[in-house]
Amino acid sequence: MRRNALREYGQLGLGVEKDSTQRGFALLTVMLIVALVAILSGQLIYQQHLTLNRSANMLHQAQSLAVAWGLEGWVKQGLQLDVKNNQVDHLQEMWAQPMLSVPFEGGEISGQLYDLQGRLNLNNVQESDQAKREVWQAVIDRWALLVGFEVPLAEVLTDWVDADNERLPGGAESDAYLLMQPPYRAANQSLVMLEELKNLQGLQKIEYDVWRRVKDTATALPTVTAMNVNTAQKEGLMALADWMNEGLAEAWILQRKESPAESVEAFRVFVGQQTGMEMDELNEALPDWLLSVNSDYFLLVGQVNYGESLQGLSAIFYRQDQSQVKLVQRWLSVAETP
Repeated sequence: MRRNALREYGQLGLGVEKDSTQRGFALLTVMLIVALVAILSGQLIYQQHLTLNRSANMLHQAQSLAVAWGLEGWVKQGLQLDVKNNQVDHLQEMWAQPMLSVPFEGGEISGQLYDLQGRLNLNNVQESDQAKREVWQAVIDRWALLVGFEVPLAEVLTDWVDADNERLPGGAESDAYLLMQPPYRAANQSLVMLEELKNLQGLQKIEYDVWRRVKDTATALPTVTAMNVNTAQKEGLMALADWMNEGLAEAWILQRKESPAESVEAFRVFVGQQTGMEMDELNEALPDWLLSVNSDYFLLVGQVNYGESLQGLSAIFYRQDQSQVKLVQRWLSVAETP
């Protein structure tokens, strides 16, 4: 009888242990299912969050671009109105003043308009008249030394943009560039952007400070352009002639703040008063085709902040006449934060 009791007790213990194991497996299964559901739910929520953010960013970017196009249209109208009111461009005009941040619903917009004919146009080496081209080459070589280049620039630049493969004494054509790693050819066309200078022989490594001065004082325009003495940078003025020193350039920059030149002749008169040079000599050194007191090319640098979008805008405008202002180039980028 005792044996039967022990047997029954043992069977009962085995049953309890079996039930406990089954409950343990069931609990573990439930926990795994809950964990799997949590992972899947978290992934779905995260994907939904990314989708919403992506949609919001695209919407904000589209809105910021629409505002940027509006800024371009406003600039065109302003340039047309300016040329109708006067024939002289200088830095005291409204277009030259920085546009402070203007708030609008959901964002703000700011910008600045620059006169590109106040900078040296490096594409002037494409002047068809040989005598004029040689003058521009001399101006560009003097400018290159002023901004910090260690090698002459005019001839290597001329070879880069001219259509032939005839190498100038100080220049380089495709035969030189094809030996580089990686190899490439000379452009044989006008510079489109200043960054192309870094492809020229001897200029592959330009120091940061030198490059900043290049960006501030030079440009690459699609046509040969005179330099506007009312907006020209100091380095550009000094590059006009060997005798145009820093003191003379700074004196003119100070003078034009109060009395911008109404004509190129007025600028030559000022230079004559400062240097004692005769007008015949100045007329030859500073001809009318070299200088101007008005401009046709302008650079807009703008920024539109809307929601999550920080949109940078750069655009070059060509003021062809009183009735038409054309967009020449446009760059879009992420706006720089303060």
